[in-house]
Amino acid sequence: MKNRLIHMTLTAAASLMWFSPMFMQTGVAQVTWSPDLRLNSQADIPNAISTPLPDISTGVTYTNGVADRAIKTCQDYLNSVRAGFYPKDNLETRLAGSFVFRCYVLRDLQSAKPATSGIPFKWSDNSLSQLPPILVVGAKDVEKAAEKAEQNGTSWQQYNPELKITSIKNDQLIAEDKENYYILTIVARADFNGDGVSDFAVVGTANGKQTSWVSNKYFIFSQTANGNLVRLTSDKIPYQIKAEIPN
Repeated sequence: MKNRLIHMTLTAAASLMWFSPMFMQTGVAQVTWSPDLRLNSQADIPNAISTPLPDISTGVTYTNGVADRAIKTCQDYLNSVRAGFYPKDNLETRLAGSFVFRCYVLRDLQSAKPATSGIPFKWSDNSLSQLPPILVVGAKDVEKAAEKAEQNGTSWQQYNPELKITSIKNDQLIAEDKENYYILTIVARADFNGDGVSDFAVVGTANGKQTSWVSNKYFIFSQTANGNLVRLTSDKIPYQIKAEIPN
């Protein structure tokens, strides 16, 4: 059962792979996104947010510890996480992965602009050394240590030397360490924070190898002049774009 659930997660993430148009280092680039979002244009986003997800017809159940909410649309999901609701159990967390893949990027694409500078980022063998520590597994003290490492400019590879890439295909990167599998998929490219530079939105999933544990997160990154990737979104749900742009 666990292997089947991991396979389902990998398959769902793989379905998000897409190809973005190339553009020059300076100039205007279109806002682009995964065809899995089923958008013809940004004008379609309000309807997409209010339409039930086609791959989860029954929805998922979130709770705040007192009351439960049935979630079927991205609007349901975004309203619920802002109100402090969360998945009832690990199974609901796995099912909610489809909402993480879809809803945050739809929200942010509504105000995204064409980038006027930068080169579209693509995963490479060096990506773990460009990324900050993300999808970190552990208690609050472990999370705080990862946050401090990110502030100090430590890369994910430096923070977790056991981490290794197992696959790069188009806009999907798969990595693993002794305990977990990690899947990172680029789902949109645009200027998300208004500075004119090309950014990219990523959905990330971590799966425990020997447990039912799973974590789904959303990020927006921008590449600095020295090649490092800085995170433009907060580390906590609902992953808002930070008011202060990282250097």
